[in-house]
Amino acid sequence: MSEVRDEAGLERVEVDRPGRGIEPDWVAVEEPLEIRLDDEPLVVTMRTPGRDRELTAGFLFTEGIVDGEGQIEAIEPCEEPLAYDPDNVVFVRLSETAKRNRGQVLKARREFTAVAACGLCGKARREDIYQRLPEIRPLDCPIELLQELPERMRGSQALFERTGGIHAAALFDSGGDLLALEEDIGRHNAVDKLIGRCLLEDELPLEDRILIVSARAGFEIVQKALMAAVPVLGTVGAASSLAVSLARRGGMALYSFLGNGRGHRHV
Repeated sequence: MSEVRDEAGLERVEVDRPGRGIEPDWVAVEEPLEIRLDDEPLVVTMRTPGRDRELTAGFLFTEGIVDGEGQIEAIEPCEEPLAYDPDNVVFVRLSETAKRNRGQVLKARREFTAVAACGLCGKARREDIYQRLPEIRPLDCPIELLQELPERMRGSQALFERTGGIHAAALFDSGGDLLALEEDIGRHNAVDKLIGRCLLEDELPLEDRILIVSARAGFEIVQKALMAAVPVLGTVGAASSLAVSLARRGGMALYSFLGNGRGHRHV
């Protein structure tokens, strides 16, 4: 079967189902996105195409390269018809204010290697892991409410419903109302898309919001959430030791294994 893709970022393939024969199915598209900062390569991340502007903005913010939307002058797709793989390249122009800190930008260029941007892969030293984090204001959320949120977000996970292979990051208010949701094959990319969306809509910091992620709580998820001042983070999977210690250090309430009637807080 020839390659067929739809507008949602899915690709049709053929599968052999026992007792049913060859049938069409949909899988999530995974392709590299190269982020170029002022015409120079910064990083390559594997992602599901779509919402690249939000993903780029979120990555720049959660990695500490910019501290606000005003420092991003433009995020533009590649429009060079003869360029290699132009659909998977974005160009970022920083404002003059951001450009004044050339040391920070050059340091980022040196340390981000051409691998998936997970929030840790490009760090050269252990102390670079602990970026400057904003102050977190505690948010009181009953565990009974948090246990319901993964199911509430499930109804908006359109790509997951069709493939079973897509992560989601969802933002809720303190009453449990769903405010925004982003999907991507990479859990860290889903978080970056969500935070980038909030950055571009001038809705940061997220100091009175709840973030739920359909994945495990790894270090990179906690780091990105802390950079956006998220006070409560819940995941449907387990938490790692480094994630727990970073959440504790940052003053974030971290919950893992969330679901109907289950979940616990790391203290």
